[in-house]
Amino acid sequence: KQWYQRRVRGKVFVMVRQFRPAVFCKSEAAKTVPWNPEIPPINEYSTEPGKTWELCAGIIDRDDKPEEIATAEVYEETGYKVSISDFVKIITIVSAVGTSGAAQHVYYTEVADSQRVSEGGGLVERGEVVEVVEIPRDGIESFCFDEAKPKPPGCAMACLWWLNYHSHLDK
Repeated sequence: KQWYQRRVRGKVFVMVRQFRPAVFCKSEAAKTVPWNPEIPPINEYSTEPGKTWELCAGIIDRDDKPEEIATAEVYEETGYKVSISDFVKIITIVSAVGTSGAAQHVYYTEVADSQRVSEGGGLVERGEVVEVVEIPRDGIESFCFDEAKPKPPGCAMACLWWLNYHSHLDK
């Protein structure tokens, strides 16, 4: 499940970067990391090759509505306090069609500096390490197609949606 937000005052897109082990394992850097299941890993290797650029996202693992989970995830990951009524539904798509066939609910919201009530960064007690990043709106198209910045398809789709349906509102 993913959703999308953009900070209004700064005219930037607010996204997150997270370490994803599966992405790291497919990287060239992973080939240099020695693996021994008997020895705990030492954190001396760069995790950069495993970091992805993403929308705020969370798993629907309780009976709450997707929009309720979205508000919690936006707060946990970015520190912005938003309400359900702030979300505009873009689409529900099927992701990971070859493995889980999960439904991915994509939303859009705009946020202001006044809504930032914490630093975000994810839930440390769950092992989440989330970096909040801002992408200037005039760079969102190049970001979308920048293969050096790995991103899930839903993130690229949301950027393209904004370029197609929303960017004219800022002109």
